[in-house]
Amino acid sequence: MKIKIKTNLWSGIIMGALSLILLLIMPYQVRVPAYDSGAPSPRIIPGMCLVLMLFFSVVLIIQSLVFKKERIVEFDWNKEKPAILLIAILCLYVALMLLVGFIPASAITFIVILFYCGERKPFIYIFTIAAAVGIYFLFKYVFTVSLPAGLLF
Repeated sequence: MKIKIKTNLWSGIIMGALSLILLLIMPYQVRVPAYDSGAPSPRIIPGMCLVLMLFFSVVLIIQSLVFKKERIVEFDWNKEKPAILLIAILCLYVALMLLVGFIPASAITFIVILFYCGERKPFIYIFTIAAAVGIYFLFKYVFTVSLPAGLLF
């Protein structure tokens, strides 16, 4: 299945909608200090970036609809399916990490990815698990940064 995508139009719509949503929720996420120290608000830089993103999204939409400047890309589902599946696995990795913790989530996810990519050597699987454990202890004891422990463990 092949889909033709107008890049200027769709990127303008998606990024414009995203910038509007972020502009609407920013007052709830980035608080203004209770006292006035004379320093700029913490909302200035993110707000400017979001307004610029919205402005250029509108420019892209105008270019597409009014000036007919468009680049059309053909999206072939059969070619893109493996990459989309890997992205979905990595999104599940984030959810799994919050549920069971860094070490089990890393071991499970990267074993699944290795198997999906066709790796069958047992040493690689053992090395992957050892690397996940090593990274956990490196962050915990050397960098003193805690990685997710998970709700179940």
